[in-house]
Order: sequence, then C-alpha cells, then structure tokens
Amino acid sequence: MSDPVRVIIADDSPFICRLLKQYLESDPSISVIKTVHNGKEAVESVKTLKPNVLTLDLDMPVLDGISALKQIMAQCPTAVLLVSGVGKEGARRTEEGLSIGAVDFIFKYSPDAEIPKSTLRRELIAKVKSAARVKVIRTIPSRLKKPEIIGKISPPPVPVSSALASERIVVVGASTGGPLALKEMLSSLDPAFNFPMVIVQHMPERFTAILASQFGRIFPFPVKEASHGSPMIPGTVLIAPGNRHVLISSDHCVHLSSAPEVNGHRPSIDVTMQSAARIFSSRCIGVILSGMGHDGAEGLLAIYSSSGMTFAQSSESCVVDSMPMSAIQKGIVHYTGSPAEIGRWLTEKTLKKSPAAIKVKV
Repeated sequence: MSDPVRVIIADDSPFICRLLKQYLESDPSISVIKTVHNGKEAVESVKTLKPNVLTLDLDMPVLDGISALKQIMAQCPTAVLLVSGVGKEGARRTEEGLSIGAVDFIFKYSPDAEIPKSTLRRELIAKVKSAARVKVIRTIPSRLKKPEIIGKISPPPVPVSSALASERIVVVGASTGGPLALKEMLSSLDPAFNFPMVIVQHMPERFTAILASQFGRIFPFPVKEASHGSPMIPGTVLIAPGNRHVLISSDHCVHLSSAPEVNGHRPSIDVTMQSAARIFSSRCIGVILSGMGHDGAEGLLAIYSSSGMTFAQSSESCVVDSMPMSAIQKGIVHYTGSPAEIGRWLTEKTLKKSPAAIKVKV
C-alpha cells in the first residue's frame, strides 16, 4: 500500500481549515499533517515537515500568500494548491501565484455556493492528488532576463484563408473537475494535431484567462483565451472567456455574445456546439468532460445529428459525472473513456492513424 499524500493547510480561518481537513481526510489516501493560519507559519511548516502538497490561502496575515509562496519556491519547492476568491483581486493574485510556481488553484468555500459540498470535496481531493504527482523545481530570485521556454512550438502565423481550410473542429465542454480533465486530455494529444479546438469551461470571468495562460505555459502548442474575431487555426486551442457565449461564425471565426445565460451558464457549451455543428456539420467533433448539470447534452445532440463524432468522459474518471452522463443517456455518444484516452483518440481519428484501441459505447 502506497504512503498517504501528506498535506499542510494554510488559511487564516479556523473554520476553513477544519472544513478542508474534513474533506481531505475523508479519503484514506490523504493525511493532513498540520493546519496553520498565516504565511510565516506556512513557510516554516513546509521547511520542517516537507509535505507533498500545501493548500495556500492567498489572503493571510503576518505574511501574505504570494510572499509565502515566493519563499517556499525559492527555499523548499513544494506542490502548492492556491485557494482563491472569485473577485478581480483574487484572479490577479491567482495568476501571479501560478506564474511563481503554484501548480493549480481552487475557489474559496462560500456558504452560498451553488455547488454541493460533496462536489467541492471530490474536486479538492482530485486536485490535491494531482498536485502530489507534480515534480516541483526550485525558483531562484534573479534580476536577469527570464529565459526562453525550450521546446515551445512556435509555428509561423497562419493566414485566415488557411484557417478556413481546416477540415475539422473539436469543441470541448467541461465544468466542475474540468481543468484537471482538460489537462489530462491535452497532455495526450499529439503536439502536431491538425485541427482547431474550442474549449468551453464553466468558470468565472477573468479566471478563464488564467486557465489559458496556465495551459499556455504547460503545453507546446498555442492556448489562448478567445477574443471576438479569433480565427479557427489548426493546432491552436481557444478557451471561451468567462461571461461570454462563443459562437462559430460562417467565416470560421469566433463571435462573442452577451446574450442571456443558457442552462444557467454563460458561456454555455450547448451554444458553442450548436453553432459549430451548423457550420462544420459532419466535420465537427464534440467532447463532454467532467461537470455538474446537463449543459452540453443538446450541443452534442446537434453534432451527432449532423453526423459528427462524439466523445464523453467515463463516469469513473469524473469528479462529477452528471454532464457526460446526460449525453450518454440520450444515446448520442460514440465513444467514452478517460480524458487521456479521449486525447489519444482525437489524434488517431484526425491524423488518420489506426483507431484499434477505441472502445465503442454501446
């Protein structure tokens, strides 16, 4: 039996510390070894106890979360999961924290949150386990110019006329548990994939830009937050901005809309998938990943009805499976599997490799 994941919780709220500890220790493979209430204590505890993961509140006394993170990454590199508020300042600090070396973030618990506690618990556990697998390297403060990233694919600019010639488009929808699933799926893609991808991830405004920036640092292909008029360029991933619907227009470019929410969401997965199905027809591929609710089911139906290909994340690999299950129960999903399997299948199907390993949903 493998050793448990050792976690330190840093938050100035004793209530939040107790709540996170309760959530994490509901999983027998996780052990909370200490809770602290300011940034200075967090740095000292990480140095002495050497946890696998630190959950770090960004707004703490004595030493704030960002200052604590800088010291930790320079002196005792550790996998850090940021705990962020959903406001503008929370977004700014989260982006800074990720650029310093934090591996991921979760939103701070709110009593009026629409997401059930059980769902928050599953997402926290999944993210802590994922963070524990990350190899963290030391960051050394320096006034020298930041070195260039080695191995980054930097293709020459693609003219809009080339973008219009794209044979296929892939539209991916995700919600709770989505960032983890997206990371796993994108990691399994061949870096030379030859289709444009649009991702609709339910996430507050400003945080979608953070997600795009984070993925842009991780992956060797372009990942950007979509803007009005963005062309569908093969080999590029566009992430729908928070609080805007994304539609694919007839010139194969992005159209952003502030129309009312659909299924309680803006952006809505259904809206993007339905517009892509209208334009690309059988050349449209739809993917539904982990999430709560049923957004995406009607969009995937539109793709299926247009003779496009459809994928859904398997229930056992989801943080929350109601979104993919809503589509599966409609009988409109061709293939189900883990995000890693879906990433490989997308490559096999679009690069015309043998799809022998694909498991067909029956």
